[in-house]
This record gives sequence, C-alpha cells and structure tokens, in this order.
Amino acid sequence: MTTPEDARAVVGDAGGGTTPSRGETLHRFVRTQGFTACLELGFAHGVGSVYIASALEAAGAGALTSVDIPSALNRTPSATSLLARAGLSHRVQLVIDPDSYVWWLRRRLREQLRDGRVEPAYDFVFIDGAHTWDTDALAFALVDRLLKPGGWILFDDLAWLPGDPNVSDVPDDTRSFPHVAEVWELLVLTDPSYDEVRTNGSWGYARKSLSTSPEVRTVVKTDLLIQLRQLARMARHRAREARGG
Repeated sequence: MTTPEDARAVVGDAGGGTTPSRGETLHRFVRTQGFTACLELGFAHGVGSVYIASALEAAGAGALTSVDIPSALNRTPSATSLLARAGLSHRVQLVIDPDSYVWWLRRRLREQLRDGRVEPAYDFVFIDGAHTWDTDALAFALVDRLLKPGGWILFDDLAWLPGDPNVSDVPDDTRSFPHVAEVWELLVLTDPSYDEVRTNGSWGYARKSLSTSPEVRTVVKTDLLIQLRQLARMARHRAREARGG
C-alpha cells in the first residue's frame, strides 16, 4: 500500500473524521515532506494511521507511533485490523495508554531526557484525539519539546465543538467555542518558534523553525470553498482520464 488510492480502498467507510480527501492530503503531506519519525495522538479506527503509514511505505523508510486510550480497542473495524489488511503493521506501533496520551508524552519526555535537556524525537506529529482544551493544550506543550527543528505539527478539527452530551468531562460553560481552535490561536500562533503556519479553517499546520530566533513567519490561509472547488476539479480531471480523455 503506497498510494492514497490504495489506502482508501482498504479503509473504505471505516468511519472517523479522516475523509478520503483529508486522507489524500495527509498522505501527500507526509510523502512530500519526507518525514520518517511520525507520532499520531488519537488513532480511533486507524484511518489516519493507514494514510500516514502508506506514505512511509511509499518512501521505503520511517515509522509511526500512534497513541490512544483503551476504548479505541473496541471500535469496529479496529486500527489493528485495518493496518493488517493494508499490510502496514510493520510501519506502525499502536500504543494504548490507560488514561490519556498526555501521560504517555510524559513518559516519552523522560525517555528522551539527556543531561538536563530533552532530545527531540519526531519530525511530524498529528494531533487528532481529545479535542479538548485541557488535554490538547498540554499535549502541544509536551509535543513541542519532542519535535525536531524543521518538524511539523498538524492539528485536526479546529472548528469542532464539544456539544455532544456524551463528552461529560467538558464543563458546560466551555461548550460554546472550539477548544482546538483555542489551542491553535492562543498557543501555536503566538509562539515565535513556529515560523510557518497554514490553515484551511479545519486543519492547522505549524512548522518549528530551524533557527532559535526566527525573524520571519509565513502564514498561509486556504479558503474551504476554494479548496472544495479544487477537489471537484481534480475529481473531474481523474474521471476524464479514466474514460480515456
């Protein structure tokens, strides 16, 4: 499995927020940037994991560590089964933490501690898990220590609102605004160590500068309507190719 089309054929309608178009974007971003040390926080059915792993497989190098809580094991299909079906299990280490990926990050920081400093371990981190301020604000702070200079963080679901009553650990007075967007706007965009940021309103990408004191920041905003039109044009072009012109 080395193309987004291969990955899409495997994941089918497995569910989750990673749609075919998002999966293709994720695959191509990982492939184009040449990432080899990837971390995914929140894997659910493993759809995003398959797209990332297929990009690593296409490059012939790299590994993904993907972390979630025990409830992920009860999903159908499971991440384990999807990765096995794709033949990509050798690219992915699935990790279950009994409490939260922030506790796993604490242990990972401890493992990377060298003579009083944390040695960065990842060049790409995909945060697509809790979607709540208390978890993902801390996750960003911890991931920042583990991210290599020049590496990227990708936040999913900037606009997600915690309106589901089943999300019982979110205080009532915080359900009216998107928590991930708060992390993005208050913590990421105000952090001068990230010298390039991109957003389409749903996803937010941020690159950690190679410089200890970056002087310039590049900001790229993509309108969602424009992006949808681009995807429609791409689909029409592929349909014409499939018909032979």
